[in-house]
Amino acid sequence: MTVDLVIVTHPDSEAAEGLVNHLVSIHLIACGHILPQGTSLFFWDGSLQREGEVTLLLKSIPENRSVLEKEILRVHPYNVPEILFIAADHASHAYAAWVRESCGNGQISEGEGGRNVPS
Repeated sequence: MTVDLVIVTHPDSEAAEGLVNHLVSIHLIACGHILPQGTSLFFWDGSLQREGEVTLLLKSIPENRSVLEKEILRVHPYNVPEILFIAADHASHAYAAWVRESCGNGQISEGEGGRNVPS
């Protein structure tokens, strides 16, 4: 069974927790881990930027990639957020089964995934 590790950076740990809570509650991810704030250095608009960010490690399934990406883009504060899908070469059978059970099939039900996203 294939499991995805999805890496997303976020500028704010409280809002990041709201995003993870939202994605778990609509079954696009099985769980999310919020790593402590670090420093990102990158070029943007022609100059070197330095920003504090938290990193999210989200666990999902390949069938959710498209909808999960759209939902993150819809609620994320960045114009171009980091969203990296990494297919696990191997996951323990029990863990992969739990992730699969916890995730939906790439569909958001009516009334879910609306504009009332916790922040």
